[in-house]
Amino acid sequence: MRKKSKKENNKRLSILLFVFSFVFILLFARLIYIQGYKGKEYYERAIRQSEIKIDLTSNRGTIYDRNNVALTDSEKEDIVVILKRNFKLDKEKIDILKKVTKLSEKEIYNEFETKSNLIELKIKYLNDKLRKEIESKKAILIVNKTYRYRSENILTHVLGYVNKYENKGVSGIEKAKNDLLKDQNKEYVEAFVDARKNVVPGSFKKYKSEDEKHKNIKLTIDYNIQNIVEKALDKKHKNGAVVVSDVNTGEILAMASRPNFNPNKIENYIDSKKQELLNKAIQCKYPPGSIFKIIVTLAAFEEGVVDEEEKFDCNGYIEFDGIKIKCWKREGHGEETFKEAFYNSCNPVFVEVGKRLGSKKILETAKRLGLSDKIDIGLEEEKETELPKGDSVKGNAIGNISIGQGDIEVTPLQVNQMTQIIANNGAYKKLYLFDSTLDQNMNEIEKHKPEKDKVVMSPFIINRTKKLMEGVVEEGTAKNIKGIKGNSAGKTGSAEYYINGKKFVHGWFTGYYPAKIPKYAVTVFIYDGKSGGGAAAPVFKDIIENINNIK
Repeated sequence: MRKKSKKENNKRLSILLFVFSFVFILLFARLIYIQGYKGKEYYERAIRQSEIKIDLTSNRGTIYDRNNVALTDSEKEDIVVILKRNFKLDKEKIDILKKVTKLSEKEIYNEFETKSNLIELKIKYLNDKLRKEIESKKAILIVNKTYRYRSENILTHVLGYVNKYENKGVSGIEKAKNDLLKDQNKEYVEAFVDARKNVVPGSFKKYKSEDEKHKNIKLTIDYNIQNIVEKALDKKHKNGAVVVSDVNTGEILAMASRPNFNPNKIENYIDSKKQELLNKAIQCKYPPGSIFKIIVTLAAFEEGVVDEEEKFDCNGYIEFDGIKIKCWKREGHGEETFKEAFYNSCNPVFVEVGKRLGSKKILETAKRLGLSDKIDIGLEEEKETELPKGDSVKGNAIGNISIGQGDIEVTPLQVNQMTQIIANNGAYKKLYLFDSTLDQNMNEIEKHKPEKDKVVMSPFIINRTKKLMEGVVEEGTAKNIKGIKGNSAGKTGSAEYYINGKKFVHGWFTGYYPAKIPKYAVTVFIYDGKSGGGAAAPVFKDIIENINNIK
C-alpha cells in the first residue's frame, strides 16, 4: 500500500481545521445571539416561570369622565393573599379564614384546589384581633387591591378590556390608547420559587413602584348621563345601542350597547353567541328604515320637488317597477299632505317622492349628512359604511332606498352625527370622544382640538325639516312620548333585516332636545324591537326626563 504523502496529510488537516473553525464560529455566533439579542427575552421568560404574582393595581393610567369622575381604578378593598404551597390548612387557619372571608369550610377548600399558587380572598370582616392573628402566620398577607373596572360594569363597550397576562388593551379605549396607558404605577404581591417549585425564603412580599411620567385620559363622556342611558336600556330589557351627544360641541356624552358584559370575566363571553362583546353603536351596521326619510325630505326640499302642503293619496301600497311596496297601515292613510306623510311615516308617499328625486340626489344628501364616511372617534372597532353608487341604483331599488331599506346600512353613531347636524341647523360639528391627556397631578398635557365646523346644508332647508320632526312627536308615530318638558323632535324607524332567512324588525328613534334650542342629540337603536315608536321612542323619553332631573 502506497504511503500517504506529507502534502496529502497536510491537506486533510487543513480541511479538518476549517470544519472545526466553522463549527466553532457557528456556536460562538449562536451564543452571542442567545446572550445578546435574545438574552433579555429569555431572562424575562425565566423570571416569569420562577415567580408567582398578584397585581394590586391595574398597572395602567386612569380613564376619567368630563367631570374628572374616575371610570376605572376607583374601587378598592382589602384582601388576603395566601401563598398556597407554604400555607398548610389546619383547623385554626380555617377558623380564621371563615371569620374573615365569611366563606364556608367547603368554599375555602375549593379555593385551595385552584391551579394558582397565590390565592386571593376578599375580606368581609376584620378587627384588630383577627389582623394580628393573620399577621402572625407565615405565607399570608393583608393588602389593599384596586380594581380596574367598576362593579356596576358601566361604559364597558367604550372602555373595552385588557389581556391581563400581557397587560395589553384588547378593545375600546384600552386598545386605542394602550401605549399611553400601560405599565404605570405598579403594585403587586410576589413570591419566587426554585426549580422544585419551593418558595425562596423571604421572597413573599408586596412591591410598589411609581411612574413619574404617569398619564391619564379624560373623555367627553358624562358619567351621570351614561348611567341614565344604561339604566334606561336595562329597565326595559332592551338589546341595542344608544348614543347621546352635545349638539353645540359634538362631544359624545354617553354611548351604550346591550347586551352588556363583565370586563373582569371576559372568559365567559368568548364563545357566546349573544354578541355581548360587540359595541352595537359603532361596530354593527343596520338598515335605517324610516329614519332615512329625513334624508329624502331634505333632498326633496332642496330640489324643490315637493312642499309640505302637497297632497297625496295612500291606499296602503304603491307599485313600482313591478314591485308592491306596502304602507305599515294596511288600509292606507287616504288623502294626506306631505308633512302628514312624514308624521305618519307613510311608505307609498316617500317612494313617490324618491322617484321624483332619483337615487343619485338621495345618496349624495346622505353622504353630506354623515351616513357614508366613518366618523372616526378614535376607537379601532368603529365600522366604515358605504352607500350604493347613485348611478348604479336602478328600478325598484330606488323605492327601497326611499324608505331606508335595500343596500343602505348605517351605524347608530352615524345616525347621531346626522341628527346633530340637523339640530345644529346644518352645521357639521364632528363627534368626538377624547377630551385630553392628563398627568399624574391631573394637569392637562394635551387637549383635543375639534375640527372646524362646516355648513353642509342651508339652515332654511334644515328648519323646514325640523318642524316636521317636531310634528312626529306632537301628532305622529312618536306621539306616545309627547309631553316632555321643553318638547322634543325626532323620527321613528322600523327596518326589516334578514339573517339566514329569519326576519328581524329593528326599531329606531333619533331626535334632539329641547325642540327650539337643542342641547342633546339622542339616537336609540333597538335590535328586533319591531317598532321604532313602540320600542325606541320610550327609551329616548326616559333618558331625556332623567337628564332633566340631574341637579
